[in-house]
Amino acid sequence: MDIFNITLQNETLAVAFFALVFIPAIAGIVLGTVFRSARIANMIAGLCIVSCVAGVFAYPLWRSGVLLSYALPVSSAVGEYTLAIDQISAVMISFSSVIFMLIVVHVVKSTSDSGCRYSGLLNALFLAVFSCMAADSVLVLLLSWEMITLATFLLSKKGNNDRARWMFFVIAHIGGLILICTYGYMAYAAGTQTLSQWNGLSASLGPGASMALVLMIVMGFGTKLGLIPFHAWMPNLYATAPIHTAALLSTVCSNVAILVIFKSIFLYIGVQESMSVVAFIIIGVAAATALWGALESLVQKEPKKILAYSSLENMALVVMCMALGMIYLTESPVFAKLVLIAGLLHTLNHSVFKSLMLMTIDTVEDCTGERNIGRMGGLAKALPILAAVSLIGVLSMAAIPPTNGFVSEWLMIQSLMGADLESKGMSLLIPLVLAAVGICGMMMAASYARLYGFIFLGRPRSEGMRDPRPMKKGTVLPLAILALLCLGMGFFATGIMDVLATGVISVTGVSPSPGYRSVMSGEMLPLVLGAFIVVTAVVILLVIRRGKEREVPTWGCGESLGKDMQYSSIGFSQPLVRVFHPFYGDTTVVRDTREGGKKTVHTEFTEPFVRYLYKPLGNAISALAEKVGKTQTGNIQTYFAYILVTLLAVLLAVRIL
Repeated sequence: MDIFNITLQNETLAVAFFALVFIPAIAGIVLGTVFRSARIANMIAGLCIVSCVAGVFAYPLWRSGVLLSYALPVSSAVGEYTLAIDQISAVMISFSSVIFMLIVVHVVKSTSDSGCRYSGLLNALFLAVFSCMAADSVLVLLLSWEMITLATFLLSKKGNNDRARWMFFVIAHIGGLILICTYGYMAYAAGTQTLSQWNGLSASLGPGASMALVLMIVMGFGTKLGLIPFHAWMPNLYATAPIHTAALLSTVCSNVAILVIFKSIFLYIGVQESMSVVAFIIIGVAAATALWGALESLVQKEPKKILAYSSLENMALVVMCMALGMIYLTESPVFAKLVLIAGLLHTLNHSVFKSLMLMTIDTVEDCTGERNIGRMGGLAKALPILAAVSLIGVLSMAAIPPTNGFVSEWLMIQSLMGADLESKGMSLLIPLVLAAVGICGMMMAASYARLYGFIFLGRPRSEGMRDPRPMKKGTVLPLAILALLCLGMGFFATGIMDVLATGVISVTGVSPSPGYRSVMSGEMLPLVLGAFIVVTAVVILLVIRRGKEREVPTWGCGESLGKDMQYSSIGFSQPLVRVFHPFYGDTTVVRDTREGGKKTVHTEFTEPFVRYLYKPLGNAISALAEKVGKTQTGNIQTYFAYILVTLLAVLLAVRIL
């Protein structure tokens, strides 16, 4: 009887949990469709926050022994709607719910975009994200993923940015079509649509089919992660869409993609030794993507585009960790766990510091009205709190201890340097991967220094930076929480890593080994280095403050130092641009003549993938569509002839096959 009561209690808690997530979100969607009042908009956003708060309890409930599984009381001819949350899903749901909630709070406090329609779509996006992470059926997984695409497309509407939105929409649906074919085949091979019953399909599918499925899964989800060549939509959409949409797409939606990739490869399909070939391909694509993101971030004029290419680079590193885990799993299981933990931890870290930086840039633009980094500067004196939280975010992105970004990237490097592999191919690959990670780190550090320096340091380069508007009330709180998370997840990384380790072990099926903790001993290094940096900074500050402070005019070759004598943003990155000029494609120099006889020079870089891939492909499709359009004669007899010919072709094909 006691066991029965416990089971009944757990079932009740599970139902209550899903109800608290779904009911407020669905109510928010309905209200957002019906009403247009600003007061109602805040209430709708509040309903989204309620759903997020409920989502935060996913991991605590799972940890307490509650079986978070539920079959919706609806079904269709193509499958059932079932949800099931395991340990790794619970961690990702809880963490993503926190990030989503902070972004929604910032939406309400900072922008006028939070109308009823926008707030309702936020509810729809959170419901899609939650359902995709908790999906236990192919139908729920694919529908939720498409719902994420549709909600993001609608949320990204701002001004005249239709071109960027539709590019994202088309590329995302190419990925969706790939995923429909992939998971449809996997469901057919497994004989069931229930994902929890898929375990090691590679044993029955064979190496060829398994490798093809892994590659298609990475390609399908890679359309939203920005893997080459599906990345062209990212900078334009980040620059033109509401910043909160970009933040959700870059962080929470990326978390969904990485989680499903991880479970699909290591649980549903299963890793075989023969699958190293596809792992090599994925590593090559990820390395190229990371390098490209680092290169492009150096020449962008808009901070949002810099952060877009930064997301591209970070997610490429995570995908690289997934591929390395495939290789390590058959040769060095301990290091396989280490590199997978590093990838998942970096996914969580990225969602924190990227949300912080995107919302910081939104606040900068709202207070100053400036979007061009070349016209910014000197904002630290006017907005010191914003400068402080932004500094923490930049240090985290640059992987500087003691921030969370350093911990995950340090684990990546540790897994690369410490693995004992017998394969000759891997002995050649690892140094190349290390070199790629090192080059990316150096270029991204330069890009982040450029980002922070030209916004907050130096002298104001425009009127908006000289006399900015004050920050809106309530916007500091989510930024401060995210900044504290950047530091807290660096100092207390051990607990998070242990939780992820248990999840990785449960998914990969590899039992813990005695050497596991010793391999992770490097987790203490960020703490030691961080303490050293903090102590050093305090000592330097005390020494400076002991001296006398004087204010004297700066001598600048006999002239007063003005804003025009400062280093320009393009000039800062010019040495690296000259070195990697062949990769940037065509450059355009625009000279703008202004009042007073002053001339400004702007250098614009054309995305080679857009110029040499997307535009020719678009032109070819347009030409084909024009030719096909000629078949629309308006004659009904012609259309009947088309139908007859099609039927005959289908019957002939069926007869032959």
